[in-house]
Amino acid sequence: MNPFLLTALVLLGVGATVNYFIGVKKNRWLGKRMSTQAENILNPKDTEYVNIGGAIGYHIKYKLRDPWKEAKGTFTFFPRHSLLYIPISLAIGGSDRFYLNLFTDRRLAGEGHIIEKHYLRKAKIDGFSEMETEEAVRGSKTFLLAWRHGDLKEALHRTLDAMPDPHSLVHFTCFDENKTFFLFLRPKNGIIEENLKAFVTQCAEFFR
Repeated sequence: MNPFLLTALVLLGVGATVNYFIGVKKNRWLGKRMSTQAENILNPKDTEYVNIGGAIGYHIKYKLRDPWKEAKGTFTFFPRHSLLYIPISLAIGGSDRFYLNLFTDRRLAGEGHIIEKHYLRKAKIDGFSEMETEEAVRGSKTFLLAWRHGDLKEALHRTLDAMPDPHSLVHFTCFDENKTFFLFLRPKNGIIEENLKAFVTQCAEFFR
């Protein structure tokens, strides 16, 4: 074998191995950071974490106190541990992600969404064309506010205004049919606490 090719392969292998351990360590640290913040805000009675593929992320399930029943969610991480997959992930917009569904027994005012405009197609919201909508700009991001089954316009505006870091917000939902709230964040450096706190506080705006 060509010695230069052999050297390149060895260096690539060493680099991939070092990157793997550094990436796994960083993703585990992010998982710990996000779970600690989520527990501080939601104050669960019981917690359940299921690891996804080692360094990929976690499924979470919390039993909560009134007015909440439980929270179910997922946080997934950028593949920092996979040197070969990093360019692919960057090309398709890979990032750390935090998803949370918050369940209640309370009656909700209707269905409402705050959604990053560029994410609308991926969100696949049933009956979106039948909803009332309005655009709202926060910093460099444009959001769509959408609602039906009630005049939720002002509550949605207040919810968006309450988010300390709107740049990391992708989608907020109040869904009256199954008494659920949904939050999707793309957090920077694992920071979810302030937006999650605002989310939980603002959900009460939609109780009826």
